[in-house]
This record gives sequence, C-alpha cells and structure tokens, in this order.
Amino acid sequence: MLGPWQVRFSLAFALNALGRHEEALAETKSAGVLDRAFTRAERAQETGLADLNEAMALFGLDRAAEARPRASACYQECLAAFGADHPRTVQARALLDRVDGA
Repeated sequence: MLGPWQVRFSLAFALNALGRHEEALAETKSAGVLDRAFTRAERAQETGLADLNEAMALFGLDRAAEARPRASACYQECLAAFGADHPRTVQARALLDRVDGA
C-alpha cells in the first residue's frame, strides 16, 4: 500500500506530465513535509523523487536556475542509491541535460 507521501509524489509527477507545474510544485512540497515523518530506510525507494518532481516543475515554469540544483541533487542521490541504469537516475540525468541546454 502506498503511503500518503508516495501518493503526493505520484500526483506531482502526473501534474508535471500534464504541464500543471504550479500544482505539481505544491504537491511536491506537501509530500516533502509528509516524507520527513518516515525513516530513511522507509523512504529508500523514494530516493530522489522530491528533487526530481520539484526540478521538473521549476523547469516547466521556466525557472531553470532554480531547477538545476534540484536536478543535480536528484541525479547524485539516484546514482549513489540505484546506479546509472536505474530509470529514475536516467530520468534525472535527462532532466539535468535539458536544464543545462536551456
């Protein structure tokens, strides 16, 4: 079963995909508050999600300067936790490349 922060991260991801970046940013911030109530071990599978969702939303709002540190943090976290071939690591790298190309 998904925890409340996982539902919010999923919603934020979907909102970003729909181009609803302001709402995605709000959901990501709400999820981050909920996320802190759980242990690191409980959150391990969610590594990088908050930064990824926030970076996607900020980039979608043409705030690349704010998105870059989040995308970079997400990439580094995911690379360390999952390795270079994990889908979230690949997604973070792609977003970082898009931000750097903007």
